[in-house]
Amino acid sequence: MKRNHIKTILYLSLILGTASITACTKNFDEMNAPWKDAQTADINSLFNGAVASMELGAQEQATANTFIYPISQLGTTVGSSGYSMQNASNELWENYYRALISLRQIDKMISDSPDKAKYQNIQAMSNIIKAYKTLRISDIFGDIPFSEAGLANLGPTNYAPKFDSQKSIYESQLNELKTAVANLTASSDQISIGSSESLFNGDIAQWKKFGNSLRLRYALRMNDANASAAVPHVQEALTLPLLENIENVGLTPSVQGFTGEWREWSFHAGLYLRMGSTAWNMLSDSNNPAGTGIIDPRAKIFFETNAKNEWAPKEQNTAVSDGGEPYNRRRDEDWSNKGAGNLLSNFNYYFGRDKNIPELIITAAEVYFLKAEAAAKGVGRTASLADAKTQYENGVKSSINFWTSMAIKSSVWKENKPSAMPTNAELNAVLANPKVIFSTSLSTENALKLIYAQRWLDNFRQPYEAWALTRQTDATPKSSKDDNLYQSQFGFIKKLNYADKEYQYNGENTRNATGKLTGEAWQKVKVWWDVN
Repeated sequence: MKRNHIKTILYLSLILGTASITACTKNFDEMNAPWKDAQTADINSLFNGAVASMELGAQEQATANTFIYPISQLGTTVGSSGYSMQNASNELWENYYRALISLRQIDKMISDSPDKAKYQNIQAMSNIIKAYKTLRISDIFGDIPFSEAGLANLGPTNYAPKFDSQKSIYESQLNELKTAVANLTASSDQISIGSSESLFNGDIAQWKKFGNSLRLRYALRMNDANASAAVPHVQEALTLPLLENIENVGLTPSVQGFTGEWREWSFHAGLYLRMGSTAWNMLSDSNNPAGTGIIDPRAKIFFETNAKNEWAPKEQNTAVSDGGEPYNRRRDEDWSNKGAGNLLSNFNYYFGRDKNIPELIITAAEVYFLKAEAAAKGVGRTASLADAKTQYENGVKSSINFWTSMAIKSSVWKENKPSAMPTNAELNAVLANPKVIFSTSLSTENALKLIYAQRWLDNFRQPYEAWALTRQTDATPKSSKDDNLYQSQFGFIKKLNYADKEYQYNGENTRNATGKLTGEAWQKVKVWWDVN
């Protein structure tokens, strides 16, 4: 059968290296002081800086590898790194609010411009970025300062913003996405910011698909908590252009000019990621160390063998030790040099080493799975397991093709590198496996478990999204073995704690938001949409 070499298109920022947000030159202690530099910033640099802020941070990635992978069970860890997830809380908080200042300043500059109507597209694109960043940070923390935040440059009365409920944030930002997409226009009178529009390079059709796809994601996320608000968004989004085929949105270091060094650091700086039994059981029919039971080509893309060249998953929730140095740079020239003590299978070395693998925002595969979920549940449309099956299978094929293409395109990936895209026969074999096959005779509950499992797998390099899906559905793959150990170490974490600086500078509002709970007690409190 003819092999289809599918060209994967990633819509990426082009100029990121020198496009840091103007306010980022200030340290975090000064965040609550008026941002004076913003007064002379231009829209181009502010917009590109907002795009730049979507790059994953060092602590964000280290926390993903140490905590979020085992929480979501996409991966597991051995030993203890002694790493504190509060580092990620501080970094994520700082990144978001610095970007929000820039985005608020764009709003003001456009509002004050005599050519306001000609900035309609720029305003809409800025609002889509703002909505994405706001919804994402709320998924991680829950209630956050928003409506009064990002306005410190207007004076001292704005230094201690109140917290907005996650419910109000979801409702407002979904409406923002709706309005922003509706306002995007192909009119020739629109002012262009040229290369500073570095996410889609001025492609308005892709901006619309991006905004619509985000709207579908977040509307479905809140559906169980607020169906009356969610359903109209889902219903409308399903009728609008959405990402499909090879339209995967993300940031790529080599294209955008950032180094990606923190990705590599997060893999080899004393953090102990290993392949867990939960993901392995989704990708293989047996524990044969030779890998003869592997049913899905993503197994050899996501993970690799141990030092003995054996497939050896770690039991997901069992405390064991493992040695070796599977993420050391010496493996560039000596791939098998994982260290004699490395007895368990690892995450693929090249995910840390290759700086060209994208930092994903949303994939076409995820959108197919979202459409499958809506069809299976009958949200925003008539329920149809036949339609759900079609979208589900499209999602599985899209995901396998995407991840295979990433391995093929990699300039540093040498060992066990796919030589060609999977054939239709190979894709159909995956879909026919008992662990993957979707029958229209399934119950809605079991159909959804399949959809969520495959979306969870596609989120492999989006662990925070996988964590959100796990909390939203309580139906992603999980090991039932040693569940008490899992709950005591990872499962209790429903959100991250607020940043230290928020307690320092906005203490009263922060304590009101938490009900004066701190530490693990606060992390055990579910976010608003987590009702399952």
